[in-house]
Parts: sequence; C-alpha cells; structure tokens
Amino acid sequence: MRTDRLRELEEYMQQKRSATIPELCDHFNVSLNTIRRDIKELVKNGTVSKVYGGILWNQEDNIVPFTARSTVAIDEKRHIGSLAATLVEEGETIYIDSGTTAVHLLPFIAQRKNVTVVSNSLIVFNEIQKYPELNLLTAGGIFNQKTKSFVGLSAVTGLNDIRIRKAFMSSTGVSIEAGATNNSLHEAEVKRAVISRAQKVILMVDHTKFDRSAAICFCGLEQLACFITDKKPPEKYLKFFEQNHIMVKY
Repeated sequence: MRTDRLRELEEYMQQKRSATIPELCDHFNVSLNTIRRDIKELVKNGTVSKVYGGILWNQEDNIVPFTARSTVAIDEKRHIGSLAATLVEEGETIYIDSGTTAVHLLPFIAQRKNVTVVSNSLIVFNEIQKYPELNLLTAGGIFNQKTKSFVGLSAVTGLNDIRIRKAFMSSTGVSIEAGATNNSLHEAEVKRAVISRAQKVILMVDHTKFDRSAAICFCGLEQLACFITDKKPPEKYLKFFEQNHIMVKY
C-alpha cells in the first residue's frame, strides 16, 4: 500500500539523510513516476526537500543554532580572520561561507578596493553593510533559520556563472581521515558547489575543531590551498599539509 511505502520511505530517508531518484526507484522497486509522487507527498509534509537529482532529509536535529555557535571562541576567530585577510587582494571576488569563523574576515578587508564578496550567509549580508568599500553578490536560496543561511537548489544553481577566486570556508569538525565536515546536508551541498567553482579554497577553523568529525564531509583536506587556525596544528596535520603543498597559517 502507498501509505506503508511512504512510511518506509520516510524511515529510509531518516537513516540515509540523502538519496538519488534512481536509488529510491531501485530500493523500493517502483517506477520513476511513482517515486516522484511519493516524494511530492513528503515534500508537502516538510519531511524532505528536493535537490538536483534527489532529495534531502529535513530533520537536521544535530545542528547547533548559529546564535549559540557565534559566541564561542571569539578572540580565536578574530585572529583567524586577521590571518585570512592577508590572502585577499584588491579586485578579487571571494566567497565567505555561513560559518561563525569565516565572517570574521570582513572587518580586516574593509578598506580593500574592488573586492566582491559572494555569500549565502544572512550574517555576512548584515555585517557587510558596515563596510561600504566592499561589494556584495548573493546567489539566492531558501532561508534556513538554524544556520542563518540560504540553501537549496536555487542557491547552488545561482553560483553557476560566478567566478570565485578564493573561497573562505568554516567547518564543524576537521580530521585527516574525514576531511572538513558539518551537520547540515543543505549547507554542505552549497559548500561543495562553491568549492567546485573556486580557484583556491581556504579553510578557517579554531583549534577545538581538530580531530572532530560531523556527519557530512564537504571537502577533503587535500583540496585546500591554505589552512588557517589559531594555534600550531598537531604534528600529523603539519606533515599532511607539507606533503600536499598546503599553506598553513596560525
């Protein structure tokens, strides 16, 4: 019965968190039209969201709200922001993501000429009003209250025609094995889109994020051009960065 299948689909998504349309057709042994009707019902109920080629589970219970995260390690984040600013040159288009660390880059580049900031972060939108020298470019999307960011298919496709020189990213956790991770599928989707378009990726994390792993990997550490933190990283990270020709600042 359809009711049973919808329940099973919901349980499947709760466990998997994301799935492609062909994957769902195979798993439930139903046609493309049938799975699309089922997905439409779950979207209507708010259980899942449609993305390009599949769906995402909406119940991201492990996300700590931005307001709670933004009050932690302020001095460390400002230090990281000051270091990151040394990498920004006049005339560049840069991306600043929705993490609580990356936003601290803004005051340190306030006087740079012809710098265009691309972001999906409401906090960046609000903060950049203080710095009239900086330009702002947004990609659109659906607003997520917990992350204070704009996500979804329109946020991803809105990046298609934007040439990003450097992407300044934050993460919930970082490890050599798991890479840079966070707990939001929707946010990770935007991060991956940015990384695929950026010429250089810079990760900004404080020392408490080392050897921590969240649910979703959005970037392998080997993809980085630069890693910025507030204290000397553990030796194994320094060795990894040296082997992969990744700049380190702390």
